Amino acid sequence: MHISHATARRALLLALGAALAASGAPDAAAAPAADAPLPREVVYRSLKVDEVPAAYVVLIDTSSSMQDRGPDGAPLYATVKRRLDAFLRTLTPADEVAVVTFGRATSVIHPMSPVKAKGGGSLFAKGLPATATESASDHGSALEAAAEQLNRSTAPVGAVLLLTDGAVNAPGSPYQRRGTPEWKRLKERYSAMGTNRKIVGYGVPLAEGTRVGEVLGGAFGAPRILPVDPAALGTQLGVAKDQVRAEKAVSVLRADEGKGVDVSVEGEGVRRPGPGAFTLATGDRTGARSRTVRVTLSSEARHVPLRVTLRAAAERGGPDVAVSGAGRAVDLAPGQSRTVELKLSWNQDPEFALIPGARDFRAGLDLRADVSSPWTPAVRGSLGYAKFTTGGPSVTDVDLVGTVPGRAPGWFPPLVLLVALLAGAAGWRAYKRRRPALSGALTVTDLRTGDRRTLVLRGREVSGETDAGDVRARITVRGRHEGGRLVLVLRCDRESPRPGGERLHGSGTCELGKSTVLCGIGFSHETGSQAVLTQ
Repeated sequence: MHISHATARRALLLALGAALAASGAPDAAAAPAADAPLPREVVYRSLKVDEVPAAYVVLIDTSSSMQDRGPDGAPLYATVKRRLDAFLRTLTPADEVAVVTFGRATSVIHPMSPVKAKGGGSLFAKGLPATATESASDHGSALEAAAEQLNRSTAPVGAVLLLTDGAVNAPGSPYQRRGTPEWKRLKERYSAMGTNRKIVGYGVPLAEGTRVGEVLGGAFGAPRILPVDPAALGTQLGVAKDQVRAEKAVSVLRADEGKGVDVSVEGEGVRRPGPGAFTLATGDRTGARSRTVRVTLSSEARHVPLRVTLRAAAERGGPDVAVSGAGRAVDLAPGQSRTVELKLSWNQDPEFALIPGARDFRAGLDLRADVSSPWTPAVRGSLGYAKFTTGGPSVTDVDLVGTVPGRAPGWFPPLVLLVALLAGAAGWRAYKRRRPALSGALTVTDLRTGDRRTLVLRGREVSGETDAGDVRARITVRGRHEGGRLVLVLRCDRESPRPGGERLHGSGTCELGKSTVLCGIGFSHETGSQAVLTQ
C-alpha cells in the first residue's frame, strides 16, 4: 500500500509539471494562484535538489540483542540489513554514504564516498557482519567515528542515522558514562562542524528503553528521534531522507536569504548621479508637462522567484507628480530583469520673483519596490525554513530638475505704486513738519544807529542780504517745531563793524512775534496772527 501511494504521488507531480510546461508561461511554476499551496516537489525540481549532495553516516548496533526477533518474526539485525540495502538504493548519485558498525569495537564498514547508481547498497551489505554477536554497545565511539567520516565530506548537509535496540553499554570506554570530558569534546566537535553546514542527528530506536534521545543529545543540540517501530524501519529511514532532502533545499535557499531587486530608471534626460538616485532633466518649458520613463527591475536572487510591486509617491512639500503605470505586481524568475513604463505628469509653473530671470525648478519622486516571493509560504511551512524572507523594500529617488522664469504676479506692480505713493505722502508730511512754511516779516535793526530793514517771509526758507545802518549781513531764516511750538531758526553771517576785523557768525532762534539779538543785530518778528506760520 505504501508503494502504491508513493507511485500515485509521483504521477500527480509529473502531471503537474507537464501541465505547467505546456502552458508556455515561464512564471507559472514560480507564481501559482494565491489560494493554491505550492507543492514542495515543485520547489525541489526548481532548486535541483537531487543534484545537491548530502553526507549520510549510518551507525548500526551489532550487539547480540540485535538478534532478537522483531514484530515480523525476523531478527532485528536481518531487518536492518534488508531495509538499509533498500534505503541506500533510493539515494541520489550526488549523495555520499558511510556505514559504521559498533558493539564493543567500532568498525567503518564503508568509508564516506559517493553513492553509485549501479549496485547501490549491496556493496555495503557485503561488508556487514553476518550476525550481531557483540557483547557491548559503545554509542559514543560510534558517534566519534561518524564525525571522522563527516569531516571527509564537503556536502552542505550531513545526517547521522543511529540504529540501535539498547542503551549505552561500553565498559572500559571513555564514553561509558554520559557527561565525561570525552562526551563534552564530542559535542563541541559536532557544534564546530555545524557552523558552515547543517549536521542533523537521527535516532532510530528498534526497541523500547534505548534512551537514544539522551545518547544523541550528548553530541547534538537538537537530535530528531523517530518512533519505535521496527516493522516500519523502511518508512522511518524514508522520513529521515525526506527531512535531509528538505535540508538540502534550505542549504540552497540560504543564498537567497534577504535578496531583493535592483531598480534602474532610463529615458530621455535621465542620468544617475549616485546609487539609488536618478535625475530627470525637465528643461525650461512651463505649464503641464509629462515624460515616460522605463524602470527596470532586476532580481538579485539566484534560485527564488520574486514578486515586485512598484509604487510611487511625490515628495512632501514639493510640486505634485502624478504617476501612471505603477501599482501592479511584476513576477521575476531568479536572476531575471523586466522593464515597466511609467508616465510622469507635473506642472512646471513660473515662480514668484521680484527680479525677472530664470529660477531652478525641482520636484521629487520616490519609487518604492516592495519585494516578496510566491515561494515564501512553502519554504516557511513544508520546508521548515521559518526565518526565510526576501529583501526589504527598495526605495529609489527620482529628482525632476529644470528651470522656470521668475515672474511677479499681476497684482504686484499696482502694489508697488501704492506703496510708493504712500511713502511719498508720508515723506512730504514729514518734510512739511521739519520745514514749516513761513509768513509775516522779520525786522533787522542796527542797534547802534537804530536803522531798520524788513525781510518778507515766504516759502519754507528765506535767505537774503540786508544793509540796515552800518549792518552788512546775510540772513537765513527757516521754521522749526520746538516743544510743540513753532519758532524761527536764524543764521547770520555779518561783516565786521570795525575796519579790518573778522566776519561775525552766529545762529539762534526767535519766537513768533518776539525779538532777539544775534551778531550785534536786533531781530524781531512781526505778524498779525500766529496761525499764518503754522501751515
